[in-house]
Amino acid sequence: MNRIFLILYKVTFLFIFSSFCNSQTLYDTLAKAYNTSPLLKSHRFKLEAINEELAKALSKNRPQVNLYGSVGSDETTTVNTSGLESIKKNNPKSVTLEIQQNLYDFGRTKSLINIADNSIFAQRADLKNQEQEILLEASRIYLALLASTEINKLAKNNLLLLQKHYQATNDRFKLGEATSTDLSLAKARYLRARSDEIKSRGDIEKERSKYFSLIGIEAPKKLDFPIIKIAIPDNLKDVTKETLQGNPKIIASGFRKKLSFVKISSAASELLPTLDLNLSAQNAWAPNTFFDEYENYKLEFNFKFPLYSGGYNYSNVRQKKKEAMQSSKNFDYDIKKALKEVEILWIELNSLEAQIVSIKSTIKANEMAVEGVKKENEVGSRTILDVLDAEQELLEEKVEVIKVKRDKFVTIFNLIAYMGRLSPSDLNLDVNVYSLDKSYLAVKNMWLGFED
Repeated sequence: MNRIFLILYKVTFLFIFSSFCNSQTLYDTLAKAYNTSPLLKSHRFKLEAINEELAKALSKNRPQVNLYGSVGSDETTTVNTSGLESIKKNNPKSVTLEIQQNLYDFGRTKSLINIADNSIFAQRADLKNQEQEILLEASRIYLALLASTEINKLAKNNLLLLQKHYQATNDRFKLGEATSTDLSLAKARYLRARSDEIKSRGDIEKERSKYFSLIGIEAPKKLDFPIIKIAIPDNLKDVTKETLQGNPKIIASGFRKKLSFVKISSAASELLPTLDLNLSAQNAWAPNTFFDEYENYKLEFNFKFPLYSGGYNYSNVRQKKKEAMQSSKNFDYDIKKALKEVEILWIELNSLEAQIVSIKSTIKANEMAVEGVKKENEVGSRTILDVLDAEQELLEEKVEVIKVKRDKFVTIFNLIAYMGRLSPSDLNLDVNVYSLDKSYLAVKNMWLGFED
């Protein structure tokens, strides 16, 4: 009895596991892409490396402590006026503790901190953009595979239908009820359907290969068109507003524009003075032949005012001004480009939705037409060619509606990405969302040591 129960348990487990492997939603695919993408992990490490720029900038406000030590040996030979020679051997040792603290640098450190922060926030926006690119590519591949699978189903059904037509026409030809022209037409349509079915299978294999390349696992057998979890605004004005506020490319470009102006201040601060406090304590043993021990304690203020450095600092300021102008123009360009792309996507989405409604109406009309042509063919008022033409038109419309539906969802996800909302949080993906603040706060508050 226990053995039977164990067998049933294993069969049930395998069935559930097989069902899980063979059925996967678009959002499951997006979650897998988010978790496994090496490109995404590379950008995360890049952000964490840039976080260290903040720690470097903050270190300028902290004391610099150095400990020096030396051990040596020397021998001194002296000859006095009487010609008497003496030799003195020493083993000098010394320890020096030095502390240096900047008291005021006229904005240098503040500029470095601002540069680091703007670089970090620009890179955060780049990381978000890369996340969206990965998720967008995964959605394209999923939808392309879904469309190819659905088209293959239609191609298989059409092949079976035309095969029956061909067999029936062949039987009628043998009985003398169909001409050789009818038989040739039926055969030609059947061969074309077989070619289309073979092509559709090839398209599936190509898309499955792309899926495996990006996601890292075999594509599921069962796919479905997704339910859109993010509401699209009802008008272009609201879409444009969300794009200006949330588009990661615009955000990154804005921070880089701000960064370029901060760099001007940083370069100009190099023309200003600095004030440092130096503290040192030294203890030396047998430093020379005249005394055996030496102690020295020193406190001093160092004031430095750069007067002239060959024109380098002035050239640096001029260069940063030109770079700031360039960044400003790039920012304007990125805004215009994003808004233009959003407008095109918005128009395209409305067009695709209208096409779907129109094609569905056409399919209903064609289904009725096919039934009518078949009945007319039975009474002899229509030829087999008319039937085949009607069925071909219906098939083409069904294939077209699948392609348009695929394009509609791709357009929606593109539009969501431009609004900056194609993220794991907005899509409610079942993933551990990468924390932007964890590494940032760790290095910001770390005075000594290495991050785990």
